[in-house]
Amino acid sequence: MADIAASVNNIPTPPLGSPTNDIESSKKEKDDLEGLSTKETTPTEVLEYPDGGRTWWTILGCFIVSALIMGWPLVWGVFQSFYSTHVFPDTGDTILSLLGTTQSTVMSITCFFSGKLADKYGHKRFIAIGSFLACLSFLTAAFSTKLWHFFITQGLLPGLSNGFVWPIIVSIPSMWFKRKRAFATGIVVGGASFGGGAGSLIVRALLSAVGLRTTLLIYLAINISLLGTAYMLIRVRQMSADAKQIQWIDRSLFKDGVFWSLTMCLFFVTFGYQTPMIFLSTYTMEKVPMISPQLSVAPLSVLNFSSALGRVVVGFVADKAGYTNAFMASVFMNTAAQLLIWNLAESYTTILIFAVIVGSIGGCFLSLLAPVGAQLFGPEKLAALSGLLILFNLPGNLAGSPIAGAILSASNRNWHAAICYNGAIQALGVLSFLYARFKKQPKLFAVY
Repeated sequence: MADIAASVNNIPTPPLGSPTNDIESSKKEKDDLEGLSTKETTPTEVLEYPDGGRTWWTILGCFIVSALIMGWPLVWGVFQSFYSTHVFPDTGDTILSLLGTTQSTVMSITCFFSGKLADKYGHKRFIAIGSFLACLSFLTAAFSTKLWHFFITQGLLPGLSNGFVWPIIVSIPSMWFKRKRAFATGIVVGGASFGGGAGSLIVRALLSAVGLRTTLLIYLAINISLLGTAYMLIRVRQMSADAKQIQWIDRSLFKDGVFWSLTMCLFFVTFGYQTPMIFLSTYTMEKVPMISPQLSVAPLSVLNFSSALGRVVVGFVADKAGYTNAFMASVFMNTAAQLLIWNLAESYTTILIFAVIVGSIGGCFLSLLAPVGAQLFGPEKLAALSGLLILFNLPGNLAGSPIAGAILSASNRNWHAAICYNGAIQALGVLSFLYARFKKQPKLFAVY
């Protein structure tokens, strides 16, 4: 064994899941261990899942990235309200909401490429690129003065940042967790909601106190310090031996009815998913006109905080009741909440109740997307699969909220018309997913 030790001298001890046991020869050991590091490991035929321990620090790092980068688009409702009143008062709701959805649109396109490239070139590199772009967007937005400037600095750049990061951080929990996969993923995705909720309160207070430019520069400083810390906490590993071979389009998926059932569900649901987050602050100010600016954003913050808690709880439930069951239930309940509760929310109290309910269940389908994808299609190349699935969010992310804004304007500010459109198109998503659920598991009450 001394010869073996010498042959692999200075090679770091590989993390859990690497082939270290039952090595038959020094050559095999060297081949298996060559190139490993504690940052990104190579695949094995039988992966081991710690389901805890050191990997919780990785989840914490992903949570921080999610809160700062993925949570930023959820703050857009505050900016839209501020811009419509103080910066661009002559610009309509449709244009301002289009500025907000530009982030999600660019993210959806970028996710398709970043997930696949990360499987080949390394996941943490893309986290670093996304973090840099996030900081760049704050810096450039702080000195923007015209509307088209903001389409670049608060639309294009954050969208690219989100797209480089999102498929990576939602796939990392599946690298290290199996029994607690949905729970761990729920924590990571819940970070976005936490960041959106805290950000809504902080941004509204800062905008009133110090103005737009200083607000963005303060956020820049926060991002630089916390994203650097998160990067050092995150640990990843490669999940598939052939991940180094990029397959841009897995054509076999397009022949699978389950794949189309899931993607059509995402296609329809995203047309209505973001509308409450984009318009809730504006809705509150119209329904309660004497309210202060700080209280007008409180429902949006409550929605995001409720979403952070809801995604973790639903993840825990999904580990017990089944990922696809929880996914389908969350989409259905979100649709019902918007159709039945939002239509009746005419006072500040009922608006807050709606914010709690739709926040608790509305975004849970996103936190469950990676576990559902792993369950339906296997965990291999999960980052690439997540990017492909998110690509089907593109039309809804681009057009969903602007369509709601156009309906609102055309109907003389009739919120019921916009809300009914929002709920109806999500109902199509619920119906679309029924095929995938019952094709894979025909029993209604089975855990799946």
